[in-house]
This record gives sequence, C-alpha cells and structure tokens, in this order.
Amino acid sequence: MAIPPSAVVWAIRAFYLFSSAAIITVCLIPAFADRFLAYGARARRHTIDTRGKRGTVGQSQQSVGTQLLDHLATFTVPHSWFTHFYVLSLVCSLTALSTFYYYGYYAGATIKQNPDLATAAFGAHLMLLQGLRRLLECVYVTRNSTSRMWVGHYAIGMAFYIATNMAIWIEQLCRPPSPRPATAEQIVFWTWRTIICTVLFFGASERQNRYHRYLSSLKKYSLPEKYAFRYLIAPHYTMECVIYLSMALLDTPSIFNQESQLPMATKINWTLVCALMFVAVNLGVTADGTKEWQRQKFHENSSEIEKRWRIIPWLF
Repeated sequence: MAIPPSAVVWAIRAFYLFSSAAIITVCLIPAFADRFLAYGARARRHTIDTRGKRGTVGQSQQSVGTQLLDHLATFTVPHSWFTHFYVLSLVCSLTALSTFYYYGYYAGATIKQNPDLATAAFGAHLMLLQGLRRLLECVYVTRNSTSRMWVGHYAIGMAFYIATNMAIWIEQLCRPPSPRPATAEQIVFWTWRTIICTVLFFGASERQNRYHRYLSSLKKYSLPEKYAFRYLIAPHYTMECVIYLSMALLDTPSIFNQESQLPMATKINWTLVCALMFVAVNLGVTADGTKEWQRQKFHENSSEIEKRWRIIPWLF
C-alpha cells in the first residue's frame, strides 16, 4: 500500500523536531555534551582534559556508563567528510529536478494541473546552488584539517540533506491536482514575494561565502575581528539560517492560488520552517560552544567576546 504524502510530511517534520530536541538534550547533559558535541580544537582540548582526569581517577574506578560513553565517543569520522553532505545534496537536487523536467516534458499538463510545483522547482534550483557553492567552498576555500567529528553528527547531517530536498517538494505534492488547467495569469511566477526571497537568498549566500573566505584566511585558531564577527560569534551560521528562512517563505503552496481563501498560516512551508528550526538549534549549540572556547583561549579579549551575540542579534 502506498504511503500518503501527508504521512511523509509529518515524518519529515518529526525528524527535524526530534533531532532538534535530541541536540538540546545532549547539550544540557554535560556527560553527553563533552563527548558528542565538540569537535576540532574544542574536541582536542576535551580529550586532553579527560585523559588527565582518567590518569588521576584510574580506569578501574570508572562506572560502566562512563566507559560506555567514552567508547561511543571514539566512533568518529574526519571533519573533512562535511564534503559528503553537499555531494549528497547535489545528487538529491539533480534527481528531483530531472524527474520534474522529465514528467513536465512528457506530460506537459503537470504544471498546469498543479502550478505550485513551479515554486518547488525554483526552490530546488536554489537548493542546488546552495549545495554546489558549499561543495566548492569545502574543496577550494576550507583548509585541510585533521580534526574529527562524532559519527552521529555525520549521520544526522546526511539525513538532513535528504529530508530537506524532499521537504522542498512534499507540501506541493500534497495538494490535489486542479480539475481544470491553470490559466497563464495563475502561472505568473515573479511576484514581490519571490523577488524578495530570492534577493534574500543570494544576499545571504554572498555574505556567507565572504565569511568563509575570511575564516580560511586567518591564522589557525586566531580570533575573527572583521565584518560581522565584531558583533556575532558565527555570522556565517546566521546567514545559513537566513538562507533556509528565505526558502521557507518562498516555497509556499498558495503563491499561485490567487482565488484561494486559505488562511495566512498556510502561506509558509511549515516543513521547511521545521528544517530552519533544526538548523538554528544545531548551529546555535555549536556557536555557544565556540563562544565558550574563545573565552578560554583568548582570555585577554574575554570582555569583547562576551559582548558578541552567538548567531541571532539581540536574541541569542
């Protein structure tokens, strides 16, 4: 029996929300946070600290639970495997768009029966550009690193890009085809909403690329002090949130349905809003750890670092 699209919608939303809740839970439990959240320089510092503690306490005196957590924390992958996220995202985007164009070519009535699919296709093109840009940055901008990340980060990241490429389309597919073909006026694409969201997307993408290039130009483990880094710990994370916000506002089922009396709440892709929540939680927790790490490493600048917001000005 085929799974109804609405069930897939709620499954994708549940993935984002449960993953966000899991990240917050891990962050609030020090035994988990110390082992599974930190990576890179912060992970190395933690390893040194815990090894020193183990030397004084002794392996035999550790509880079974502590030994199990320590063992699980050893399952790591190279941090450079971040590249896999964007390769996977590109494959998913290209697969979805190829399917869309294939059915659009051989069954030209597809868009006329459900003009909202054109919005999803445009969102998929933006996701394709996002994945391509981040892949190129990983290959040509980001420095080679020997740091590692916990395998759970890797698994959730891979699942995120699969789910998000589905989220772009799934709410549009849930809408039943129109019994009569859409008119040319109903397929007009460039509304003020799409223009604003597109400008927001490309503006945030350009800023994020600039911040990534700046971070790559810094001497290893030095304090960023240019651009928005003067006010934010991780403005490149802020731009990531803006990118997904623009897609959530753009990829809405009611843009073309001018004669619909749908409430305003339906004019947002709530599945992509859940994706945005996951991104904000995940990057917010990472930015919080980065701020703490900066305070300890650059203690002479601690007062300046303390004034910086993590990723959301005047809020967090």
